[in-house]
Amino acid sequence: MAFNDVNTFDYAFDDNGTGGFNSDKDLEVLVNHVSKPIAPTITESFQDVPGRYGGVFLGNSYGEKQIDIPITMYPTDRDDYNRILNNLSKALINTHDDADTQYPLRFNDQPEVVYYGHFTAIPTPTFINEGVQDCTTTLTFMLADPRGFLPQRDIKITSNEQIISPAGNTAVQPVIHIIPNTDLYYFGYTLGDQYVAVGYHVDDGSTVTDANGHVTSLEPHQELQVHDPCNSMSTWFQAGSDTQEVKIYRGENDGKATATATALMVAKDSKGHYNWGTTGKHKDFYGPVIIHQGIPKISNYWKVSMRFHHVKRMANERAMGKVEGYLLDSNGNVCGRMGITDYAEGRYPRGYIQLGSSFNTTKDKGNYLTLLYNEGGRKFNGQNYHNIKVHLTKTVKGKPTSKAKTKAKSARMYQATIQREAFKVAAKKKTTSKKKKKKATKKVTKKKSGGKSKSTKVSKPTVKTKAKTIHTYVMETTYMNKDAYSDFFGEFSLERQKKTIGGKVYDNWVAEINEYNPKTGVAYSVNTANTVHIKTEKLDKSGKFGFALANVAACFMKHDIKEDLVKPPVGYYSDFETLTDLKVYTSDGSDDPDDIPHVIAHAGEEIIIDSADNTVTVAGRNVDKYVSWLSTFPSIEGDVSQEMHFTPDPANSDITLEYKPAIK
Repeated sequence: MAFNDVNTFDYAFDDNGTGGFNSDKDLEVLVNHVSKPIAPTITESFQDVPGRYGGVFLGNSYGEKQIDIPITMYPTDRDDYNRILNNLSKALINTHDDADTQYPLRFNDQPEVVYYGHFTAIPTPTFINEGVQDCTTTLTFMLADPRGFLPQRDIKITSNEQIISPAGNTAVQPVIHIIPNTDLYYFGYTLGDQYVAVGYHVDDGSTVTDANGHVTSLEPHQELQVHDPCNSMSTWFQAGSDTQEVKIYRGENDGKATATATALMVAKDSKGHYNWGTTGKHKDFYGPVIIHQGIPKISNYWKVSMRFHHVKRMANERAMGKVEGYLLDSNGNVCGRMGITDYAEGRYPRGYIQLGSSFNTTKDKGNYLTLLYNEGGRKFNGQNYHNIKVHLTKTVKGKPTSKAKTKAKSARMYQATIQREAFKVAAKKKTTSKKKKKKATKKVTKKKSGGKSKSTKVSKPTVKTKAKTIHTYVMETTYMNKDAYSDFFGEFSLERQKKTIGGKVYDNWVAEINEYNPKTGVAYSVNTANTVHIKTEKLDKSGKFGFALANVAACFMKHDIKEDLVKPPVGYYSDFETLTDLKVYTSDGSDDPDDIPHVIAHAGEEIIIDSADNTVTVAGRNVDKYVSWLSTFPSIEGDVSQEMHFTPDPANSDITLEYKPAIK
């Protein structure tokens, strides 16, 4: 929201620089001359020493920076004065955000510099002259971080001998993005004598050296067997009687699946409608079921990750659909499932990860194990039992009407002529011949006065039957509830580990649901508000649910609602459902103790080292527990040449340094 007028400021705008408030357009105040401070508050540390001439200087501490913003208002009358003050208080006083929130502010005489702070003083305005509403005051904006920030910049790292010279004139915290070409036991970077070290002390990612110099080759804790981007049906086939059947819980195989450039989903028919199958034929969910062509080897211990997209597109939330992944053993039996299902009448859809073959809470109790089952934590309560109208139409034949109003007179003349002739025949007691008469023509003999008889024809008027459309409504119930899974793109994962307790080996199950950014395809940070990051571990001592993973399947399904079953059906938007990524790992069963070196970043997974938050993630997974406690997360210095060294080597990885230049 930048304006050409340099005597304005923008406040509380979005990360992309738009939105927020402009002092002139939105707040209707004139910004007078702002004298920006050179430095923040400085506190000297000084130690008096008895018997010494002078003392010991211990350095300066730098605190907040204060910016005073004098403003003038020119209301036209008292009502206008009250309105402007009300708008100022609403814009500048924020009580609904977290107490420590810092808001962006920029002055449009230097729009590329953004300050982050908070207002600490909004004094009562002072009227300039008696009898007018013109007034002035000075706003106090405090910067906990006294730096001003320039737009984000990126530096591509191509060599460990590369010299970088960041923009700005002070230190900033970089964010390092690394995408390795090989699996990694260790990664990090150094800057001078400071560094970030993540993982195990290994050599070249495949060996570990102990304190005595002994070198040991490492076997990976997990090995990626399958990574299917789900952009082709070549690695999948559709389930059926002539291929293989999969027992879908509350679902029947029908319709057809297809692949797009980015996902697997239900196909469309010749009219462009989703081909879920035959409407009205199924009592529960129905749609296409697809099965993977297979994984390289059956694994007793394993991890499966499936990335789903599920969007409820119907405004009143009544549409019902589900997208699921199924885990199969060597006999093709269902041993677990993960996915999202809608509930009737617009109730909250649920996301879940469960073990077992059937999951009915009444009939199958005790025969399945629920690891995760939730609404995602972003509930929006609709209007429970809110009645909505389902619009129905019916076409019927109308009553016959004259083709045109001009024919009405002819019709009346025709009827009168028939009646008159019948009266004449009866009066003369003549026997009427049974000759066949034409349906629409009657001969009538008339005699003119003083002339000869003349025969005329009177035709029956043509008529037209019009079709009539009848509009009716059926009242249906909708809850109109929304939550995280009403519009969700993210990854469901399940891992089988082994845990030894008292000499006995048990199954330890780890289930996770993590939400991804659909625009970037990267997992949201756990610090991003209103995103789903759920993880649970469950130790199963029963031994009922463990199995060797042999294959996976998926389904895309809908459920008929009233709109499908009326005649003719009422069109509506069914759910958008896709599978966009599949990963299958084989594992040694380790439950990941820190003293067992193993791969913590696989080839192609994005590593993010955030020096501002002192956090490290791999493909959205938090790996802070592998960060060396001596890691300092060093800053980079603006306008200073410096050299950084990375592991893995930039020649064998894709490394980008992202930062926001700052000025003192």
